Amino acid sequence: MSEQAYYLMHKNDVAASVTIDDVTGAMLRVSPKTQPELLPLGGRGSVDDLRRWWQRRAVPASQGVVRRFLEQMGFPTPQLYMVRNLGLSLSDHYWIKPAQADLAWPDVSLFSNDFRDPVGKLSFSLAGEELPAVRASSYSPGSSLQGDLKKTWIISGGKRMLIKGNHGANSQESLNEVAATLLHRKQGRMPFVEYLPYRLPESGQYGCICEDFCSEKLELIPAIDVVQSEKKDNAVSVFAHFIRVCERYGLPESVTRPFLEYQILSDFVLTNVDRHLNNFGVLRDTETLRFVSMAPIFDSGNSMFWDAPGKAGREDLTKIEVNSFRGRESQLLDYVTMPGLFDPDRAPSPEELRAIYALDSLIAPLDAILLAYEKKLRLLQERFSGSRTGGA
Repeated sequence: MSEQAYYLMHKNDVAASVTIDDVTGAMLRVSPKTQPELLPLGGRGSVDDLRRWWQRRAVPASQGVVRRFLEQMGFPTPQLYMVRNLGLSLSDHYWIKPAQADLAWPDVSLFSNDFRDPVGKLSFSLAGEELPAVRASSYSPGSSLQGDLKKTWIISGGKRMLIKGNHGANSQESLNEVAATLLHRKQGRMPFVEYLPYRLPESGQYGCICEDFCSEKLELIPAIDVVQSEKKDNAVSVFAHFIRVCERYGLPESVTRPFLEYQILSDFVLTNVDRHLNNFGVLRDTETLRFVSMAPIFDSGNSMFWDAPGKAGREDLTKIEVNSFRGRESQLLDYVTMPGLFDPDRAPSPEELRAIYALDSLIAPLDAILLAYEKKLRLLQERFSGSRTGGA
């Protein structure tokens, strides 16, 4: 085992001195500096917490062609690939600086410097294209890009843009993002990421593309890090615990609760079954380290029965299992105290959604999916009939 010394940085400030295994990329010894507030929120509890934060920061080997890329390029782990790219991300301002290197944040920031993404290029390139070379002169945001879905960052018109693909043989996951964009735009209630359809050259499918909502001033703190930053009382739900921790960092319940309730309501209508604690979060000011807002709603692709279209015709659409604060949609609705945050009358019509999904004729059975969508709207109205508070 060969150990290398690094500083864990937040922009230009040292959060900790660390040693990293140069064979696996694992974080070994950690010596926190005198500003513990600079440590990643999800890694403050203990040295082991910080090691786990570092491990889950790396791109999953299961994402797209990552495993094949790592094997061909000689990286035994995703963590080592991340080390070679200094742990940089387009979601926050954490990175590692070699102890002897003369580097500063302006030299490496992906928000202001050009970058490469060889994994993304390989994922979305034409069949038979040679594996892109890895150059030491620029860094890849793909080494810390989360999720199993293949995706890549690009720079277009000076903007950092994320392209996402699909798991299956059709474009539904990406078009679900486009449908969710329409729904949130028509509701006009909460901030959301705007996804546009994007034709993928290697397959002819439609992916989707969106602009990065982080910047040199704002960074994403995933909900999982918020929740894990403080010990939760056994008598308190994860939902309530998240709200309490946000309040401590400057984001009042009057902001977080309406957002979370609207997200639950809109996810119910879309049958989004994957609103786990990495699929939403807060935006933090990178200078003051205070929370300034909820992050805009993103990652709604696992919706509209995309992986099991036959379930759209099931008799009971109120007991669908989800990966979220609770295990079923009906249980999540129990958290809602302001159902008027979502107006079923302003939801997209089935015809509007059909126009989106018509981009890919392989999406089926579309009629059953749209009928289930209409039924979910009716079920929401029935559930909260007579209690439409929070509207106007």
